Amino acid sequence: MSEIWHNTKIFFGFTANPHDREEKVLQVAARKPTVPGLRGSLVSLPHNKPVSAGEVVVMEPRMYEDSLNIASYVREGKPVIVNLKYLDTKNGLRLIDFVCGTTYAINGHMQRIADNIFLFTPENILIHDADERSNLEKGIENAEKEVFFKRQAAAGL
Repeated sequence: MSEIWHNTKIFFGFTANPHDREEKVLQVAARKPTVPGLRGSLVSLPHNKPVSAGEVVVMEPRMYEDSLNIASYVREGKPVIVNLKYLDTKNGLRLIDFVCGTTYAINGHMQRIADNIFLFTPENILIHDADERSNLEKGIENAEKEVFFKRQAAAGL
């Protein structure tokens, strides 16, 4: 009677069959759960189409719902310049937060260009700020300043 009860528990899955354990481990290993589209980033785009070198979208949203269109362009791999001149501050902040989240999710980049103007780019397009200087450049500039001031002090100026 206990063997029938034990087999019933195995049949309904309440108890593991010691003989099937190795087979189940192999089946589980073969069925690793995968999330389609994830490859080291939060979201992987289903396309790898290159972006045209001169293609930039300029958007001047008039309502918060335009954030969906902006996010779609960024997800498609197109850089987008967003001018918030037609939005009030509250909706402008909401829109930028939403598009920033989308851009972050695809490993993209965001740069504030001016008051109420932002640039969003996909992962494959980097934003380089020409005003940013490397530590080496700053160090050379500081060394040149020190030499200049030492010369001025030696000359009695």
